[in-house]
Amino acid sequence: MKQNDLRQALIDGTIHVIAQNGLDKTTTKAISNATGINEVYIYRLFDNKEKLFEKAFEHLDNQLLDKCLLHIDVMYMREIDYEARSRIYFLAMWRFLIGNRDEIFMYVRYYYSPYFKKYSAEMHKQRFIPLVNKFKDAFIDEAAVRLILNHILNVMLDFALLVHNDEMPKEDNYSEHVFRVVYQSIKQYFRHEEGVEPQK
Repeated sequence: MKQNDLRQALIDGTIHVIAQNGLDKTTTKAISNATGINEVYIYRLFDNKEKLFEKAFEHLDNQLLDKCLLHIDVMYMREIDYEARSRIYFLAMWRFLIGNRDEIFMYVRYYYSPYFKKYSAEMHKQRFIPLVNKFKDAFIDEAAVRLILNHILNVMLDFALLVHNDEMPKEDNYSEHVFRVVYQSIKQYFRHEEGVEPQK
């Protein structure tokens, strides 16, 4: 197996082991057993377990960012109001979150852990600058765009976990409920555009 393939296999295995066992119970031995790859390659390719965790989160963070940027054009569709744009954008992101169970479990467990603050918080902030910049035109000048987007992510992750834990359904009416919760908390910050009714 090529080195890049080994790295990716270990990253994928780490994601699934953390999703199943949590961070504290995810050992290099557990990752090795899950992937069928000798533990020595973890240290050879990543130096240590913490670096492997960091790279697994980075992989998922990039996936999330790519998905966010993929659908950003809808926020510039001036022929429809911001509520309609937001719903289209939200549903695309929501389908992604509830369609990737293990990935979301791992993302959340790392995101809310000391590992994130120590190893990944600054890079996460830098990584999402392009998305923040893309959204700036949608919000009024005084809006704290990064904080708004962070709020949206946190709310959506919390609701997605409820679905993945079978505490809430995947049905469309629940998706609409989650959208309403998100939208009601941010609509006051959208910029009024000529020819488009301001949000009430």
